Amino acid sequence: MGIKRLAQDLGLSIATVSRALNNHPEVSAQTRQRVQDAAQARAYAPNQSGRSLRKGRHNTIGLMLPPKSSNENYTWSLFLTLAEGIQSRIAPADLELVLFQNRDDADEMARLKRVVERRLVDGLILAGTRRKDERLDYVAAQGFPFVALGRSSSGGEHAWVDLDFEVGVAQVVGNLVARGHQRIALCTPQDDAMQGHLMRKGYRSAMRRHGLVVDNALIGREELSERGGYLEVRRLRALESPPSAVIFQSDCMAIGAYGSLHELGLQPGPDMAIFGGVLTGELARYMHPSLSGFSVDLRPLGTRLADALLARMAAQDAGVPATAFQQLWPLNILQGKSDI
Repeated sequence: MGIKRLAQDLGLSIATVSRALNNHPEVSAQTRQRVQDAAQARAYAPNQSGRSLRKGRHNTIGLMLPPKSSNENYTWSLFLTLAEGIQSRIAPADLELVLFQNRDDADEMARLKRVVERRLVDGLILAGTRRKDERLDYVAAQGFPFVALGRSSSGGEHAWVDLDFEVGVAQVVGNLVARGHQRIALCTPQDDAMQGHLMRKGYRSAMRRHGLVVDNALIGREELSERGGYLEVRRLRALESPPSAVIFQSDCMAIGAYGSLHELGLQPGPDMAIFGGVLTGELARYMHPSLSGFSVDLRPLGTRLADALLARMAAQDAGVPATAFQQLWPLNILQGKSDI
Protein backbone atom coordinates (compact mmCIF):
# COMPACT_ATOMS: atom_id res chain seq x y z
CA MET A 1 0.00 0.00 0.00
CA GLY A 2 1.24 3.50 -0.88
CA ILE A 3 0.86 6.71 1.06
CA LYS A 4 -1.80 7.98 -1.38
CA ARG A 5 -4.10 5.01 -0.66
CA LEU A 6 -3.46 5.31 3.08
CA ALA A 7 -4.42 9.00 2.98
CA GLN A 8 -7.62 8.23 1.01
CA ASP A 9 -8.67 5.54 3.50
CA LEU A 10 -8.20 7.94 6.41
CA GLY A 11 -9.77 10.92 4.67
CA LEU A 12 -6.63 12.99 5.18
CA SER A 13 -4.26 14.79 2.87
CA ILE A 14 -1.04 13.10 1.80
CA ALA A 15 0.92 15.91 3.47
CA THR A 16 -0.82 15.32 6.81
CA VAL A 17 -0.23 11.58 6.65
CA SER A 18 3.45 12.13 5.78
CA ARG A 19 3.90 14.53 8.70
CA ALA A 20 2.14 12.14 11.06
CA LEU A 21 4.36 9.23 10.02
CA ASN A 22 7.42 11.40 10.65
CA ASN A 23 6.16 12.65 14.07
CA HIS A 24 5.92 16.24 12.87
CA PRO A 25 4.91 18.61 15.72
CA GLU A 26 2.33 20.41 13.53
CA VAL A 27 0.15 17.27 13.59
CA SER A 28 -1.89 16.64 16.72
CA ALA A 29 -0.99 13.68 18.89
CA GLN A 30 -4.43 12.15 18.25
CA THR A 31 -4.02 12.33 14.46
CA ARG A 32 -0.45 11.02 14.62
CA GLN A 33 -1.57 8.02 16.61
CA ARG A 34 -4.53 7.38 14.26
CA VAL A 35 -2.27 7.48 11.17
CA GLN A 36 0.44 5.32 12.71
CA ASP A 37 -2.07 2.71 13.91
CA ALA A 38 -3.61 2.55 10.44
CA ALA A 39 -0.20 2.26 8.80
CA GLN A 40 0.74 -0.61 11.09
CA ALA A 41 -2.58 -2.40 10.53
CA ARG A 42 -2.18 -2.12 6.74
CA ALA A 43 1.54 -3.11 6.78
CA TYR A 44 2.38 0.22 5.18
CA ALA A 45 6.10 0.70 4.45
CA PRO A 46 7.36 4.14 3.41
CA ASN A 47 9.22 4.47 0.13
CA GLN A 48 12.77 4.79 1.44
CA SER A 49 14.13 5.92 -1.93
CA GLY A 50 11.70 8.81 -2.06
CA ARG A 51 12.37 9.78 1.53
CA SER A 52 16.11 9.65 0.91
CA LEU A 53 15.85 11.88 -2.14
CA ARG A 54 13.77 14.43 -0.26
CA LYS A 55 16.23 14.48 2.62
CA GLY A 56 19.32 14.30 0.43
CA ARG A 57 20.26 11.07 2.17
CA HIS A 58 20.90 7.48 1.14
CA ASN A 59 20.60 6.05 4.67
CA THR A 60 24.01 4.40 4.35
CA ILE A 61 27.47 4.92 5.75
CA GLY A 62 30.68 3.62 4.22
CA LEU A 63 33.66 1.81 5.69
CA MET A 64 36.67 2.26 3.42
CA LEU A 65 39.21 -0.50 4.01
CA PRO A 66 42.96 0.01 3.47
CA PRO A 67 44.30 -1.06 0.07
CA LYS A 68 45.75 -4.56 0.11
CA SER A 69 47.78 -6.68 -2.25
CA SER A 70 46.68 -10.13 -3.40
CA ASN A 71 48.99 -11.60 -0.73
CA GLU A 72 47.35 -9.76 2.14
CA ASN A 73 44.32 -11.47 3.65
CA TYR A 74 44.54 -10.38 7.28
CA THR A 75 42.09 -7.51 6.82
CA TRP A 76 39.02 -9.66 6.25
CA SER A 77 38.66 -11.31 9.65
CA LEU A 78 39.57 -8.08 11.43
CA PHE A 79 37.40 -5.66 9.47
CA LEU A 80 34.40 -7.94 9.11
CA THR A 81 34.23 -8.23 12.90
CA LEU A 82 34.65 -4.46 13.17
CA ALA A 83 31.84 -4.05 10.65
CA GLU A 84 29.53 -6.16 12.82
CA GLY A 85 30.00 -3.66 15.63
CA ILE A 86 29.34 -0.71 13.33
CA GLN A 87 26.22 -2.33 11.89
CA SER A 88 24.83 -3.12 15.33
CA ARG A 89 24.93 0.57 16.22
CA ILE A 90 23.61 2.08 12.98
CA ALA A 91 20.81 -0.46 12.36
CA PRO A 92 18.45 1.11 14.96
CA ALA A 93 18.87 4.39 13.06
CA ASP A 94 17.69 2.66 9.85
CA LEU A 95 21.15 2.94 8.30
CA GLU A 96 23.03 0.34 6.32
CA LEU A 97 26.77 -0.25 6.03
CA VAL A 98 28.68 -0.42 2.74
CA LEU A 99 32.29 -1.67 2.55
CA PHE A 100 34.74 -0.33 -0.02
CA GLN A 101 37.88 -2.35 -0.84
CA ASN A 102 40.64 -0.89 -3.02
CA ARG A 103 43.62 -2.28 -4.94
CA ASP A 104 46.12 0.50 -4.25
CA ASP A 105 46.40 4.11 -3.10
CA ALA A 106 45.45 5.56 -6.51
CA ASP A 107 42.40 3.32 -6.78
CA GLU A 108 41.38 4.25 -3.24
CA MET A 109 41.62 8.00 -3.85
CA ALA A 110 39.67 7.78 -7.09
CA ARG A 111 36.91 5.78 -5.41
CA LEU A 112 36.83 8.13 -2.43
CA LYS A 113 36.26 11.11 -4.73
CA ARG A 114 33.44 9.31 -6.54
CA VAL A 115 31.79 8.38 -3.26
CA VAL A 116 31.98 11.91 -1.86
CA GLU A 117 31.20 13.88 -5.03
CA ARG A 118 28.20 11.69 -5.87
CA ARG A 119 27.17 11.50 -2.21
CA LEU A 120 26.86 7.72 -2.45
CA VAL A 121 26.88 7.47 1.36
CA ASP A 122 25.97 9.86 4.16
CA GLY A 123 29.23 9.49 6.09
CA LEU A 124 32.52 7.61 6.00
CA ILE A 125 34.80 5.66 8.31
CA LEU A 126 38.31 5.72 6.87
CA ALA A 127 40.67 2.96 8.04
CA GLY A 128 44.43 2.55 7.72
CA THR A 129 45.50 6.15 8.27
CA ARG A 130 48.91 7.38 7.17
CA ARG A 131 51.17 10.00 8.69
CA LYS A 132 50.44 12.25 5.72
CA ASP A 133 47.02 11.23 4.43
CA GLU A 134 45.53 13.01 1.42
CA ARG A 135 42.22 11.21 1.95
CA LEU A 136 41.64 13.01 5.24
CA ASP A 137 42.62 16.38 3.80
CA TYR A 138 40.20 15.80 0.92
CA VAL A 139 37.12 14.80 2.94
CA ALA A 140 37.79 17.57 5.47
CA ALA A 141 37.99 20.17 2.68
CA GLN A 142 34.72 18.84 1.25
CA GLY A 143 32.98 19.21 4.60
CA PHE A 144 31.98 15.56 4.39
CA PRO A 145 31.26 13.81 7.73
CA PHE A 146 33.92 11.24 8.51
CA VAL A 147 35.72 9.45 11.32
CA ALA A 148 39.20 7.95 11.02
CA LEU A 149 40.33 4.64 12.43
CA GLY A 150 43.77 5.92 13.35
CA ARG A 151 45.55 9.23 13.89
CA SER A 152 47.24 11.37 11.26
CA SER A 153 48.85 14.76 10.84
CA SER A 154 46.33 15.37 8.03
CA GLY A 155 42.65 16.23 8.10
CA GLY A 156 42.77 19.08 10.59
CA GLU A 157 40.94 18.68 13.88
CA HIS A 158 38.92 15.59 13.03
CA ALA A 159 37.33 12.69 14.90
CA TRP A 160 39.34 9.50 15.30
CA VAL A 161 39.66 6.33 17.33
CA ASP A 162 43.10 4.71 17.33
CA LEU A 163 44.71 1.58 18.72
CA ASP A 164 47.24 2.53 21.41
CA PHE A 165 50.32 1.00 19.78
CA GLU A 166 52.86 3.16 21.63
CA VAL A 167 51.76 1.93 25.05
CA GLY A 168 51.21 -1.63 23.82
CA VAL A 169 54.65 -2.03 22.25
CA ALA A 170 56.34 -0.46 25.26
CA GLN A 171 54.68 -3.07 27.47
CA VAL A 172 55.84 -5.89 25.19
CA VAL A 173 59.43 -4.61 25.23
CA GLY A 174 59.30 -4.42 29.04
CA ASN A 175 58.03 -8.00 29.26
CA LEU A 176 60.78 -9.28 26.95
CA VAL A 177 63.48 -7.41 28.88
CA ALA A 178 62.18 -8.93 32.12
CA ARG A 179 62.67 -12.37 30.53
CA GLY A 180 66.29 -11.60 29.74
CA HIS A 181 66.09 -10.39 26.13
CA GLN A 182 68.28 -7.49 25.03
CA ARG A 183 68.52 -7.90 21.27
CA ILE A 184 64.87 -7.22 20.42
CA ALA A 185 63.77 -6.66 16.82
CA LEU A 186 60.67 -4.97 15.44
CA CYS A 187 59.06 -5.51 12.03
CA THR A 188 56.37 -3.23 10.62
CA PRO A 189 54.95 -2.82 7.08
CA GLN A 190 56.79 -0.98 4.34
CA ASP A 191 54.20 1.75 3.84
CA ASP A 192 53.68 5.07 5.64
CA ALA A 193 50.94 3.69 7.89
CA MET A 194 50.51 5.63 11.12
CA GLN A 195 50.28 2.40 13.12
CA GLY A 196 53.77 1.35 12.00
CA HIS A 197 55.16 4.78 12.83
CA LEU A 198 53.67 4.65 16.33
CA MET A 199 55.00 1.13 16.89
CA ARG A 200 58.52 2.22 15.94
CA LYS A 201 58.23 5.30 18.14
CA GLY A 202 57.06 3.27 21.14
CA TYR A 203 59.72 0.63 20.52
CA ARG A 204 62.62 3.11 20.40
CA SER A 205 61.41 4.92 23.50
CA ALA A 206 60.98 1.68 25.48
CA MET A 207 64.37 0.31 24.44
CA ARG A 208 66.12 3.49 25.59
CA ARG A 209 64.12 3.54 28.82
CA HIS A 210 65.46 0.05 29.61
CA GLY A 211 69.02 1.13 28.82
CA LEU A 212 69.25 -0.90 25.60
CA VAL A 213 70.90 0.14 22.35
CA VAL A 214 68.54 0.89 19.48
CA ASP A 215 70.14 -0.98 16.58
CA ASN A 216 68.57 0.16 13.30
CA ALA A 217 69.48 -3.21 11.76
CA LEU A 218 66.83 -4.72 14.06
CA ILE A 219 64.06 -2.42 12.81
CA GLY A 220 62.66 -4.08 9.69
CA ARG A 221 60.09 -2.97 7.12
CA GLU A 222 58.42 -5.77 5.20
CA GLU A 223 55.27 -6.72 3.34
CA LEU A 224 52.26 -7.11 5.63
CA SER A 225 51.81 -10.79 4.84
CA GLU A 226 53.04 -14.26 5.76
CA ARG A 227 55.80 -13.86 3.18
CA GLY A 228 56.88 -10.62 4.82
CA GLY A 229 57.43 -12.35 8.17
CA TYR A 230 59.21 -15.24 6.49
CA LEU A 231 61.66 -12.91 4.71
CA GLU A 232 62.26 -10.80 7.78
CA VAL A 233 63.34 -13.78 9.89
CA ARG A 234 65.74 -14.82 7.11
CA ARG A 235 67.23 -11.33 7.13
CA LEU A 236 67.53 -11.17 10.91
CA ARG A 237 69.09 -14.61 11.24
CA ALA A 238 71.74 -13.61 8.69
CA LEU A 239 72.95 -10.72 10.89
CA GLU A 240 76.27 -11.10 12.67
CA SER A 241 74.39 -10.74 15.95
CA PRO A 242 70.79 -11.93 15.42
CA PRO A 243 68.05 -10.83 17.82
CA SER A 244 66.66 -13.19 20.43
CA ALA A 245 63.13 -11.79 20.08
CA VAL A 246 61.02 -10.21 17.33
CA ILE A 247 57.87 -8.10 17.62
CA PHE A 248 55.65 -8.13 14.52
CA GLN A 249 52.75 -5.81 13.72
CA SER A 250 50.34 -8.54 12.66
CA ASP A 251 49.87 -12.25 13.24
CA CYS A 252 50.08 -12.94 9.50
CA MET A 253 53.75 -11.89 9.62
CA ALA A 254 54.32 -14.10 12.67
CA ILE A 255 52.90 -17.10 10.79
CA GLY A 256 55.55 -16.62 8.10
CA ALA A 257 58.19 -16.22 10.80
CA TYR A 258 57.24 -19.62 12.26
CA GLY A 259 57.69 -21.24 8.87
CA SER A 260 61.05 -19.58 8.33
CA LEU A 261 62.36 -20.70 11.72
CA HIS A 262 61.22 -24.29 11.16
CA GLU A 263 63.04 -24.39 7.82
CA LEU A 264 66.19 -23.24 9.62
CA GLY A 265 65.82 -26.03 12.18
CA LEU A 266 64.87 -23.56 14.93
CA GLN A 267 61.94 -23.39 17.32
CA PRO A 268 59.73 -20.32 17.85
CA GLY A 269 60.08 -19.41 21.50
CA PRO A 270 63.23 -21.23 22.66
CA ASP A 271 65.40 -20.15 19.72
CA MET A 272 63.69 -16.86 18.87
CA ALA A 273 60.86 -15.33 20.85
CA ILE A 274 57.98 -14.19 18.61
CA PHE A 275 55.30 -11.62 19.48
CA GLY A 276 52.57 -11.65 16.87
CA GLY A 277 51.18 -8.11 17.06
CA VAL A 278 47.46 -7.73 16.39
CA LEU A 279 45.74 -11.13 16.47
CA THR A 280 42.95 -11.19 13.91
CA GLY A 281 41.28 -14.51 14.71
CA GLU A 282 41.49 -17.75 16.65
CA LEU A 283 44.52 -19.11 14.79
CA ALA A 284 47.03 -17.93 17.43
CA ARG A 285 45.83 -20.38 20.08
CA TYR A 286 46.22 -23.35 17.72
CA MET A 287 49.76 -22.56 16.58
CA HIS A 288 52.66 -24.46 18.14
CA PRO A 289 53.73 -22.89 20.37
CA SER A 290 50.65 -20.74 20.90
CA LEU A 291 51.28 -17.23 19.61
CA SER A 292 51.38 -14.22 21.94
CA GLY A 293 49.92 -10.99 20.60
CA PHE A 294 47.49 -8.12 21.04
CA SER A 295 43.80 -8.83 21.34
CA VAL A 296 41.43 -6.05 20.33
CA ASP A 297 37.77 -5.74 21.32
CA LEU A 298 36.68 -5.19 17.73
CA ARG A 299 32.90 -5.09 18.09
CA PRO A 300 32.93 -2.40 20.80
CA LEU A 301 35.50 -0.53 18.71
CA GLY A 302 33.08 -0.66 15.80
CA THR A 303 30.24 0.73 17.89
CA ARG A 304 32.49 3.56 19.11
CA LEU A 305 33.40 4.50 15.54
CA ALA A 306 29.72 4.43 14.59
CA ASP A 307 28.78 6.63 17.56
CA ALA A 308 31.42 9.18 16.58
CA LEU A 309 30.23 9.27 12.97
CA LEU A 310 26.55 9.50 13.89
CA ALA A 311 27.37 12.46 16.15
CA ARG A 312 29.17 14.24 13.31
CA MET A 313 26.30 13.58 10.91
CA ALA A 314 23.79 14.91 13.44
CA ALA A 315 25.88 18.03 14.01
CA GLN A 316 26.04 18.67 10.28
CA ASP A 317 22.27 18.27 9.98
CA ALA A 318 21.79 20.75 12.81
CA GLY A 319 24.27 23.20 11.30
CA VAL A 320 26.44 23.29 14.41
CA PRO A 321 30.20 22.61 14.79
CA ALA A 322 30.99 18.96 15.44
CA THR A 323 33.01 17.92 18.45
CA ALA A 324 36.32 16.35 17.42
CA PHE A 325 35.84 13.06 19.25
CA GLN A 326 39.25 11.43 19.78
CA GLN A 327 40.01 8.26 21.73
CA LEU A 328 42.89 5.83 22.20
CA TRP A 329 41.69 2.22 22.20
CA PRO A 330 43.60 -0.21 24.45
CA LEU A 331 45.57 -3.19 23.18
CA ASN A 332 45.41 -6.15 25.52
CA ILE A 333 48.22 -8.70 25.56
CA LEU A 334 46.99 -12.23 24.98
CA GLN A 335 49.78 -14.34 26.43
CA GLY A 336 50.78 -17.45 24.54
CA LYS A 337 54.01 -19.44 24.72
CA SER A 338 55.86 -18.02 21.74
CA ASP A 339 57.72 -15.33 23.71
CA ILE A 340 58.31 -17.01 27.07
